[in-house]
Amino acid sequence: MLKNYFKTTLRSFRKNKAFALINLLGLSVGLAASIFILQYAFFHLSFDKYNSKSDRVFRVMNERFEGDQMIQRGQITYSAVGPQLAEDYPEVLRHTTVNTLGTNVFRYNEHVTEVNATLMVEPSYFDMFDVELLAGNPETLVSDGYQVVLTESMAQKVFQTTDGNWTEYIDEILEMGSSRLQWQVSGVVADPPANSSLQYEVLMSRVTTFTWWGESARFSWNSSDYFHYIELADGVSQKDFESKLEAFSAKYFRGNEVTGTFEEFHLQPLEEVHLYSDYEYEIHQTSDGRMVWILILIAVFILLMAWMNYVNLTTSRALQRAKEVGVRKVVGASRKQLIGQYLTESLVLNLLSFVLAITLIQALQVPFNNLVGEDLSLLAFISLKMASVPMAVWVLIILLIGSFGSGIYPAFVLSAFKPTQTLKGDYGKSAQGRILRKSLVTLQFILSTALIAGTYLVVKQTRYMKNQDLGMNLEQVVTVNGPSITDLDTTFVTHIHAFLNQLEQNPRIEKAGTSTTVFGNRLPRTFGVKRVGDSEGHMLNRLGANYGFFDVYEINFLAGRPFRTSDHNLDPRLINSAILNEKASKILGFESAEDAVNQKIQFFDQDWFIVGVTEDFHHRSLKESIEPLLMLPFYNVGGDTYHIRVSTENLSETIAYISDTYDQFYPGDLFEYGFMDARFESLYKSDVQFGKVFNLFSLLAISIACLGLFGLVGFTAMQRTKEIGIRKVLGASIQDILQLLSKEFLWLILLANFIGLPLIYMAARQWLNGYEYQTSIGLLFFLLPLIAVVLVSLLIVVSQSLKVASLNPVRSLRQE
Repeated sequence: MLKNYFKTTLRSFRKNKAFALINLLGLSVGLAASIFILQYAFFHLSFDKYNSKSDRVFRVMNERFEGDQMIQRGQITYSAVGPQLAEDYPEVLRHTTVNTLGTNVFRYNEHVTEVNATLMVEPSYFDMFDVELLAGNPETLVSDGYQVVLTESMAQKVFQTTDGNWTEYIDEILEMGSSRLQWQVSGVVADPPANSSLQYEVLMSRVTTFTWWGESARFSWNSSDYFHYIELADGVSQKDFESKLEAFSAKYFRGNEVTGTFEEFHLQPLEEVHLYSDYEYEIHQTSDGRMVWILILIAVFILLMAWMNYVNLTTSRALQRAKEVGVRKVVGASRKQLIGQYLTESLVLNLLSFVLAITLIQALQVPFNNLVGEDLSLLAFISLKMASVPMAVWVLIILLIGSFGSGIYPAFVLSAFKPTQTLKGDYGKSAQGRILRKSLVTLQFILSTALIAGTYLVVKQTRYMKNQDLGMNLEQVVTVNGPSITDLDTTFVTHIHAFLNQLEQNPRIEKAGTSTTVFGNRLPRTFGVKRVGDSEGHMLNRLGANYGFFDVYEINFLAGRPFRTSDHNLDPRLINSAILNEKASKILGFESAEDAVNQKIQFFDQDWFIVGVTEDFHHRSLKESIEPLLMLPFYNVGGDTYHIRVSTENLSETIAYISDTYDQFYPGDLFEYGFMDARFESLYKSDVQFGKVFNLFSLLAISIACLGLFGLVGFTAMQRTKEIGIRKVLGASIQDILQLLSKEFLWLILLANFIGLPLIYMAARQWLNGYEYQTSIGLLFFLLPLIAVVLVSLLIVVSQSLKVASLNPVRSLRQE
């Protein structure tokens, strides 16, 4: 019997090639698109779950308040927090503390290698996080000072070999930075997996910081900049443990002494860090969980549309198969056998579509990876687990559910016909059948409307953020990393000035300056900033900048002046000039920028003169609000970034001149440069990628929806063939016929927009609330989906209806 089902199915496909091809194309494209989306989505959902203890590891987060206002929300806190939690609460099985180290360089046999991601860790780090050791003693990796563990990719760069025999490099000495601190290689580990939110190139012994910063690095309630992770015992819930942290904060936190603030602690599960973090000073790789779930929703939409199309296209052929059903029943076929036949057809078509979808995925995997900026693969996807079940099993389950779900309606309805009905071709006159088909297409219109509106809004918001006035000019600014290995003496301030002056001798270089932190990075903070005579201090973000910085970025001053060379000094005690942005001046209580200039403020236990007030400018993306900014004439040896405004003429020669000048002043150092506008644009990388993925798969979903409309229009036109013939005999024109056939579909479109647009509007408002600076939704948000769906639908309706409307009335009247 099963063999007969398959034979009959293949004959049906050969007989109705157009039907089979349309269904095969729709289902295969739908399945391929959905699997691509799920690859991307579940890759992000899998972050950190490779860790065997990921469900029990939490990071300690804190929120800092000035009065009722939250002024800081992040992970950095005091070195005592983790150890004290472990000591006070037996529920904490382990704790580990992490520090980060900025960009630096290693020198080995005169070969210099840049290091961009360094974590300073304790031995307990390897007990809480899964790290694959390739060489070294696991008991002593970071137990002593100045020990360094390299990832395999970093070891390849440092030792300039790929042979993988890392044991012979254990105990080798690496020199770091301009001070040439000597670090002993204690181990080599595998690179962290791509789905690890905590990426690193180097792991260093945190005990080394005890010699740098003293006992405060080990245990202190006033020394900050430490990251803590704890492992809770089995059976201990996050909620129950967090309820104890208020008392913990009240007992130990000394904010009144340190910052004049108070602080609250809470926990964040390691498994949630990647998708559900919007914290400051983030050291993990994060993404937007909302975007991931939106894409999963689109994948569901695409699958539903593809299977709805199968239902519509199958029932649209009912007239052709009605007589087949009648003949089968007359010769003895039971209803059960007919149901089996139609379900087999659905299953075979879905399996063939699945095979074609896998072929499409293999062919398009590389372009898709380039689109999303990830190294994804089908093999990695099916190896992932959800609820302890491999993804390959879930895919097959969903395919089977979809196959039977989409085949069940046509199978049961067609098999229920009586021979006396089907042999006369009466199928399709059922009101229930018409309602179901129209309902399915209306649902597709609703989804299409939502996707078009969503696509429009995503593109508009991304463009809005990228085109917004930042309050400064980023174009034609080259950034160069400061020196890392040049050992500068006490003349480093004059050395920097000489370097900048030399650059400006080139007529194609307009201005050069420096800052301690490059735009896009989170700025450090200064607490307790207040006007002389005030009792209450305020928190301000801090940026070190030199006298040329403001000219480079063409930052406007509301009052006062930029820094001068005389404002800089090697001795920080002799520096007393400060510049505020407008927001900071208002927070400090000045009525206007002019009132703030030449006034005194206090912080760092000394008085400072406000020499200027700038307009507010965005030093981070427009996802965040402008922050109060305190700018000081500071330099960092090896930590500064040089900013150089250049002309567009002979840019390659200008870069070469900058490189030669850099080598002259900092011989042996790595020359690395970039363009500030490109760097700032990278802040929107995740939004741009999401927009591209959203737009692509929305277009595919809408295209699949058009196939559903194609099927329903064809079905309706076929049913009304005799009616159209009679109307034409009585004098109806083709235009009259087109109007007759398109009227009911226009009502479906209007109904879909009436239902869909309010729903997507509410979702759009919620999505935009995640951005500090939001574009307006606007009238086009509502009009564009309506116009687009109407035009595309009319095109399909007209093209399908013309076939029937153009028939000779004699042929039309023969149809029954």
